[in-house]
Amino acid sequence: MHLTHILALYVCLLGLAACAGVNTKNTQPIYWPAPPAIPRLVYETTLKSQQDFQERSYVDRLRQAVSGSAAESHSFFIKPYDVAAFGGLIAVSDTRTNLVHVFDVSRKRIFVIGGRGTGRLVQPLGVAIDEQKRIYVADSGLRKIVVFDQLGHFIRFIGESSDFARLSDVAVSSDGVLVYGIDRGGVDSTSHQVIIFNIQDKNKSIVGKRGAKLGEFNHPTQAAVDSSGNLYVLDSGNFRVQVFSSTGVFLRAWGRPGKNFGNFARPRGIAVNRQGYVFVTDAAFQNFQIFNGHGQLLLPVGEAGDDRPGHYMLPAGIAVDETERIYVVDQLYGKIEVMRLLSEQESQAIKR
Repeated sequence: MHLTHILALYVCLLGLAACAGVNTKNTQPIYWPAPPAIPRLVYETTLKSQQDFQERSYVDRLRQAVSGSAAESHSFFIKPYDVAAFGGLIAVSDTRTNLVHVFDVSRKRIFVIGGRGTGRLVQPLGVAIDEQKRIYVADSGLRKIVVFDQLGHFIRFIGESSDFARLSDVAVSSDGVLVYGIDRGGVDSTSHQVIIFNIQDKNKSIVGKRGAKLGEFNHPTQAAVDSSGNLYVLDSGNFRVQVFSSTGVFLRAWGRPGKNFGNFARPRGIAVNRQGYVFVTDAAFQNFQIFNGHGQLLLPVGEAGDDRPGHYMLPAGIAVDETERIYVVDQLYGKIEVMRLLSEQESQAIKR
């Protein structure tokens, strides 16, 4: 992808221009659901290799022209796991490099965090970003939550290693006051729970324990916070989503195991947008599904296949930013796909 193309995507991400979608591999837009149904999502681009983000030098282009060979592609990700996006920042954890890649749209730069110093990461898994653009990383190796500013400078640790058995994800309130550490426990552990850290009061509280009753968990993997501050926890071992208030009061749960769309088979990632839609990736279905806040299936997106838009082999983390762009991680293909929810006006215009 040429630098001008990725900058066009950046403009879209910041909401600074009306953009119908950047499509780097197809001449025609790709929509879900497919025609003749009314489209609800459009594919925009795939973030995958170093060439997607950097303009090649004159020397590189001249060498390719003379030799007739294709430009060498260097994989940017080795095994991406989770993604978070807000305010022009896109953070992607990589479990092979043990780093978090950050794409800073407004500054038009790319950098990594966690490679050195006090905030050096050991095994980063879940990531989150608050509205002050602080980046939160759930490090399973450190068994701590590591916080960085938007430039990648270390700020603090949250929690102690003794707090978690197997820290897998972090979610955060928009103001950064409440930070949720998701502990997926283990086979021999009862610590299948959520720990709520109140940064202002410096208090912490525990929600849940291992079990199948409402408010209990069996290998919770990821969580997300909605615009009202409610916490959505992907209770993977119980094949359901559980919803809690910001302080951990149980509100509702939905989901069940099954082989049909609307069920869960191997749920891995969760996100919630400002409209209250819930996005869940599933590695068995090799897609992500969109639900309303009470578990009604609205739309399944994607399928198994070769590395093309909407085709996944091992989907993992998922995020939705304030511009209604959806970021989907595929670990096997080492990519982040970017899609956008269409407005009702756009959907009807395309349908006509």
